[in-house]
Amino acid sequence: MLQFKDAIKQSFQYLAEIYEGEELPNKLLEEIEYDERDDVWKVVIGFDSNRVTTTTAGNALLGSGSTTKEKLRNYKLIRLKGADGSFAGMFDRML
Repeated sequence: MLQFKDAIKQSFQYLAEIYEGEELPNKLLEEIEYDERDDVWKVVIGFDSNRVTTTTAGNALLGSGSTTKEKLRNYKLIRLKGADGSFAGMFDRML
């Protein structure tokens, strides 16, 4: 039976293999859950994307506003089989 720490470690390794050669800045564990019914670990990993969102507060035309730019995050749900930790799938996740 795969333990939760090993599920986290393997999920990060699978993500690195899938995106080999690509930079995924600020990778963080976002969620982890064990589904007893399906015997599957569900691990969500978030990372910064290249996309940026811009938010404006106040009245920018009159000079009393402020604009904030922020990188958007991507979230990937990695599913691992509980019995042996083998890869069972990866999906986009919205948080």
